[in-house]
Amino acid sequence: MELRPLELRVISAKDIKDVNLFTKMDVYVVVSINGDHRTAQKTPVHKESGSNPNWNCTMKFTIDETAAHQNHHNLVFRLKSNRVFGDKEIGSVQVPIRELLDQENGNGKVDHQHVSFSVMLANGKTKGVFNFAYRFGEKFSMPALPPPPFPGAGSYKHGGKPVMAYPPPPTGYPGPSSGHPKGTYPPPPQGMTGYPPPQGGYGYSQVQQPQKSKKGGIGAGLGLGLAGGLLGGMLIGDMVDDAYEAGVEDGLDYDY
Repeated sequence: MELRPLELRVISAKDIKDVNLFTKMDVYVVVSINGDHRTAQKTPVHKESGSNPNWNCTMKFTIDETAAHQNHHNLVFRLKSNRVFGDKEIGSVQVPIRELLDQENGNGKVDHQHVSFSVMLANGKTKGVFNFAYRFGEKFSMPALPPPPFPGAGSYKHGGKPVMAYPPPPTGYPGPSSGHPKGTYPPPPQGMTGYPPPQGGYGYSQVQQPQKSKKGGIGAGLGLGLAGGLLGGMLIGDMVDDAYEAGVEDGLDYDY
């Protein structure tokens, strides 16, 4: 890309339109390329200048010479009146940079070239003259910037940790196990050893292995329970029999 410096000196304007009613105009100029605000530069305000302001303000731009020769670049000068309740545009001047390049003719002049252009009003008429000077510097080349590399699939960040394409699955409910789900046991009756009641919570409860008894485990516990039941029944039967026999004997001993 062929680039070239362009130095401007915004000098003055003469007999421009007065857009103020009661006070003298405070005039300044905004200069840009193609009206792009990113390239805009501004002169100081000439206080109470009226229709004949002066600035002598120097500005520097860099242009694409190829685009300028193709008539794609214009210098835009907007003359404005600085006012308390909002600035008002007086008029504008548009100059193709190609025209300035053609006037230079590549003669390598060091001094500025002075030019004058009519000020265009909003209604299409002209009023006043705008004066500025310019000169071009030596052209230089700037290589085109390559596009940024596309990140590969195996790129890593944060100390070598791979970048994950999808977020990890949320924690919380455990997934179902293979096969039939594990069941839970009801709480055992009082007085018997067995399984503890299931704990509250989410998911499937885990079956706990019963603790082994020191006297034979669950079989011994069941045996002791059955033996205790039989013994209690026998004792109750003996008590009933004793009471019955005592009543019979009392009846026999009754003296009529």
